[in-house]
Amino acid sequence: MSKIVNITIDGKKIKAQEGANLLKVAHENGIQIPSLCYHRKLSPTGACRLCVTKIKGTNGLLMSCTVSVKEGLEVIAFDEELEETRKHTLDYLLAEHNDSYDGTYTDEFRDWVIHYGLDNPKNRKYPNISKDLNYKIDSSSPILTYDASKCIKCFRCIKACDEVQGKNVLSFSERGITSYIIAGFDKWNESECDGCGECVQLCPTGALVENPHRNEISVNKIDKKVITTCPYCGVGCQIELNIQDGKIVRSNGVEGVLPNDGRLCVKGRFGYDYVQSPERLTTPLIKKNGEFVEASWDEALDLIASKFGAIKEKYGNDALAGYASAKCTNEDNYLFQKFIRVVFGTNNIDYCTRLCHASTVTAMLKSIGDGAGTNSIEDFETTDCLFVTGNNIIETHPVTATYVKNGKYNGQKIIVCDPKWTPLVKYADIWLQPRLGADVALLNGIIHVIIKEDLIDLDFIKKRVDRGEEAFEELKLLVEKYTPEKTEELTSVPKEKIIAAARMYATAETSMIATGMGMSQQVTGTNNVFSLINMMLITGQIGKERAGIDPPRGQNNVQGATDVGCSPIVYPGYIPIIDEENRKRIAKLWNVNFDNLSGKPGLTTVEIMHAAYDEKIKGLYIMGENPMVTDPDLNHTEKALKKMDFVVVQDIFHTETTPYADVILPAASFAEKEGTFVNSDRRVLRVRKAVESPGEAREDWKIIIDIAERMGYDIGNYKSGSEVFDELAKATPILSGISFDRIEHQGIQWPCPTKDHPGTSTLFLDKFNTPNGKAKLNPVEFVAQKERTSKDYPFLLNSGRILYHYHTTTMSRKNKSLTDFANESYVLMNPGDVLKFGLTDGERVKVSSKQGELETTLQSSDQVAESELFMPWHYSESPVNRLTRSDLDPFSKIAAFKLTACKVEKV
Repeated sequence: MSKIVNITIDGKKIKAQEGANLLKVAHENGIQIPSLCYHRKLSPTGACRLCVTKIKGTNGLLMSCTVSVKEGLEVIAFDEELEETRKHTLDYLLAEHNDSYDGTYTDEFRDWVIHYGLDNPKNRKYPNISKDLNYKIDSSSPILTYDASKCIKCFRCIKACDEVQGKNVLSFSERGITSYIIAGFDKWNESECDGCGECVQLCPTGALVENPHRNEISVNKIDKKVITTCPYCGVGCQIELNIQDGKIVRSNGVEGVLPNDGRLCVKGRFGYDYVQSPERLTTPLIKKNGEFVEASWDEALDLIASKFGAIKEKYGNDALAGYASAKCTNEDNYLFQKFIRVVFGTNNIDYCTRLCHASTVTAMLKSIGDGAGTNSIEDFETTDCLFVTGNNIIETHPVTATYVKNGKYNGQKIIVCDPKWTPLVKYADIWLQPRLGADVALLNGIIHVIIKEDLIDLDFIKKRVDRGEEAFEELKLLVEKYTPEKTEELTSVPKEKIIAAARMYATAETSMIATGMGMSQQVTGTNNVFSLINMMLITGQIGKERAGIDPPRGQNNVQGATDVGCSPIVYPGYIPIIDEENRKRIAKLWNVNFDNLSGKPGLTTVEIMHAAYDEKIKGLYIMGENPMVTDPDLNHTEKALKKMDFVVVQDIFHTETTPYADVILPAASFAEKEGTFVNSDRRVLRVRKAVESPGEAREDWKIIIDIAERMGYDIGNYKSGSEVFDELAKATPILSGISFDRIEHQGIQWPCPTKDHPGTSTLFLDKFNTPNGKAKLNPVEFVAQKERTSKDYPFLLNSGRILYHYHTTTMSRKNKSLTDFANESYVLMNPGDVLKFGLTDGERVKVSSKQGELETTLQSSDQVAESELFMPWHYSESPVNRLTRSDLDPFSKIAAFKLTACKVEKV
């Protein structure tokens, strides 16, 4: 850490870190030296020349943004000469600048122009020639407009794109006074710009401005700005919503606050219009004679209470079930699981994590005692080696990926393991491309090399692994046959790459693993993650800063929903259902009879649908989930839903599932409620109300309480989301030290056991969360999956997400800014297969499996290997899960979304 030095600025004595940027130090100490090209996240440019200063012992004027602080530095920031120089610089910039202003953006340049009195043309020395320069305006992008006549060539947008987002899309075209910014080779819409808007946020003029709502926004008429948490992926970006006339008109990243420090992706910045969509549900709906009709809340809630009550009385508690939601707050989910357990009297509660990361959590719980990510998101930049497997991190967690790309710039080594090409491959040192379903074989092969070359951490194994050397010898014996040659045969990955990856991961001072649904969504998902953990444990790449295993969560509150107990097998805080002492503790907290809390583990998501199909589950309460898109084998799911006696769907829109409901309840969106989410690095973050709900829509937790009351149960009298959180913190030991007050300005990472605990940025520094504090090796053999190609089904289908959409697109496809980028389903096929099967790039095709079929558009692409396909699952008109099978991983009960035998034919 740099030492503290003493400097003076205009006579003010200041202590600062040696080597710190002088302009930054001045701003932090209330000395507002003018600047335009400088931004604290960017390397100094010195282009605008406004931040000139005088430094004792140095001749001439120096730009303070280019000066590093050292002991005894004496600085003059303001005197007559400096101020006159700044005014002259601004005057010169104004000469070629279009200074018209429409009030739709914040303009730092204009603010300084006004400050120095240059808004009055009479005070300017130079004539304005901007109209003579024929500057271009590029409005081709779906999300922004670039007006070169307002550009001061400060480099902030170029550096924002390169140094912050790691994309390097922007540059200058032409030279001198006529130079201007271009994206790619020319037009914005023809470039690789993905719409993150970092350039817009950091632009100090009106050269780059957002397109959405520009015809209505006025920065002087913004009613309020509300800081909340992004509702899309599990990064948990802090966003500032600008509200005008009761409507969201702009979203900015919150600077200086983790996890994103101002960064956003295209969804976080431009994906908010669904909140004010005219398609929002606004009133309860009851199905009568096969048609939905509007109803009052009293009529709808009374009917729900009556029907659920009758099912419970006739068929028993376990004939009822509930789906919670990763899109809802912790407060919503906590009361939902409380409702299911107290009012329904069953543990039949689950949600989409069963379809995403259940196998990851299962393996991690058994091996290291916790299923959450071990590190902080910012560690993705500072770890020495990153092993990314089954995770398209640039598209699925774009802001986390900015840290990865910054790490690469600073020398980080990256290994990508994925059957499909992903954008991170461009940054990778090694790309391992195994056949679909060959992950265990590949990882056992890597472990074989690590052991053979003695790259293990024996001291770590002895001290921190259960049964130490004995357990290690068992693993060593199992992987003995997975030689590089044999592993290449099993996986198609060249042996040289296997050896190189083993050395790179094991010998790095710190290595982190980022594992995704490519690994987890298989019938061997748990074994896949066991193998990853085995590799991590024998190399000692956990239990220290910047090392560990991290499964980035796909939805905004996947982590939190499980933290607060939306699981058929654990209570809040991951305490098993069968733990009687904890059930007694919870019964006391909830003021219910202990005997009324079932100790019988419930059914998982897919098991609930199987039971419904078998007519064992009669009633289902769905909050914010859409199983008619997310569940595997949708034909089976559809039949199961039709067989149930009574289904309630509580959501913000009509979905693919609502047609099967008997009652639909209109809920509040994230922007209409107070609460919390937990992101991928266990950070508890505030969600704040920004706008009113449409029509009669209500907050989820309030609806839940009303249904409980009508069924004769009092599950709590809460006045606010804060009061709900206070109770869930008591129920959830890992959150017990957190409250709304403590996370008002910055999130806290659990475990946080006491009110004075700072939170935990890295897990397992001292011990693992297991009974004896030690991790466990779980050696697993590679077993070829039963689902294979055949003459009738010559392809294996892989599926996943793309940048511009969010799972079922209930939210993202309600935003024109996002659909302008991507709005059509497709299937990727290797060019060799396109020729082999007589197909044509761009034509409509039918994709079929044993489970079902769909139509989509064929794209020829070398992103996939021969005999393999890839489809995004977002599009309801081409629902991928019509094709997938409901075979389950025996340990985690996750379905096999990633491996489906298919055929492709011309339509």
